[in-house]
Amino acid sequence: MKTLVIFGATGDLCRRKLIPSLCQLDTMGLLDRDLKIIGASRTQHSRQSWLDSLGREYPGEFSQKMDYISCDLSDPDSLKQIPIGEESTYFLSVPPERFGDAIANLTQAGHLDDPETSRLVIEKPFGHDYESANHLQHMVGRYLREKQVYRIDHYLGKDTVNNILTSRFSNVLLEPLWNRSYIEEVQIYASETIGCEGRAQYYETAGAVRDMLQNHLMQILALIAMEPPCKNNAKEIRREKVKVLSATRLGEELICGQYESYRSEEGVDPDSNTPTYVAGTLFIDNWRWEGVPFNFMTGKKLPYQCAEVVIKLKAPPQILFDGHHQNDRIVMRLQPNPHLDIRMDIKSPGLQDRVESATLTHWYPAGAIDGYVKLFYDALNGDQSHFVHSEEVLESWRIVDNLLCVGDSCPVNTIPYTYPEGTWGPEEKCQEITKWDYPA
Repeated sequence: MKTLVIFGATGDLCRRKLIPSLCQLDTMGLLDRDLKIIGASRTQHSRQSWLDSLGREYPGEFSQKMDYISCDLSDPDSLKQIPIGEESTYFLSVPPERFGDAIANLTQAGHLDDPETSRLVIEKPFGHDYESANHLQHMVGRYLREKQVYRIDHYLGKDTVNNILTSRFSNVLLEPLWNRSYIEEVQIYASETIGCEGRAQYYETAGAVRDMLQNHLMQILALIAMEPPCKNNAKEIRREKVKVLSATRLGEELICGQYESYRSEEGVDPDSNTPTYVAGTLFIDNWRWEGVPFNFMTGKKLPYQCAEVVIKLKAPPQILFDGHHQNDRIVMRLQPNPHLDIRMDIKSPGLQDRVESATLTHWYPAGAIDGYVKLFYDALNGDQSHFVHSEEVLESWRIVDNLLCVGDSCPVNTIPYTYPEGTWGPEEKCQEITKWDYPA
């Protein structure tokens, strides 16, 4: 028998995402027949009352795989009642401050002894700054080998994010252009139209830097900028991501913002300086990317919800034709309506030698699966390709560390400018960074 134990089984994430994703895998015939899914939490439940609390009725064959055990991650003795399978995967869907004790107590209870048959899946965030992430990694390293640890960034479960590597390394068309000789600038967006939506308690301690920049945007940057791996496997892909992140640094152009009504939301400090928006520049100090600005923007209450990468190519050495008004560019839309655009000049119809912009577009096929479906499938099959290595986490925290500083003595200004809802942040400031190609 194989086991998947979900700690935090009475939580919202388990109800909304985890169990539905596992059910989808089962419907696709991709879960082992002998897999036992065990919900675990301190809450007292019978198996049936836990199933009822999940908010929907699941197919009989899938429901038969599920069981529930009431236990406490802070009590090693209570964890001993959880059966140990031939292969065991433990999913920590619990608050981050419980990760350290959970790892120590699961080890003490005998669940993580065998690095060949036991795995631990850890939800984000992995730490809240460089120091805390480094401390947590020391705890992880004390008890586990890296090959047992699966750190989640749910962006890496998205088909469209993983398509970045396929588009880059499966086509010779792009690779000759993918360097400082031909690329003028890269822009990375992760914009949201919503506010905190009842998550103010979390967001007050996270802000835009921790919520989006340190994890999701850094992963997109790594996939866009990494060198080709020598093999398409977890070890080599993550090796190249670590290398490019270790060469990455913040530039001097950095802007934090906060939408106007944020301080009036329930649970928010009336004097809060938590940024709901951050924009700025990153540089990668290596041969491929030296001097190329990677400009990023992420925030809430912006005009358009989108995750997108814009690669602006350099202008030709001479402009020979009338009508040229913008450089060629490659646009990778990750969500919504994912597609790949290649924008270039063509001749306008008529007698004059004028050009106009044309766009070649490939729409990504519909039916992309939820990120957790992919991540569960990979974790249960021992594939770490779409999970984050410890060194990736630490390098990402190092890069953003100055943006986490609070107070007048910070090396950069982190006090947010206010901006009206439905605008692209404090535009009079962020326009100083670059001429943005806002998503639309």
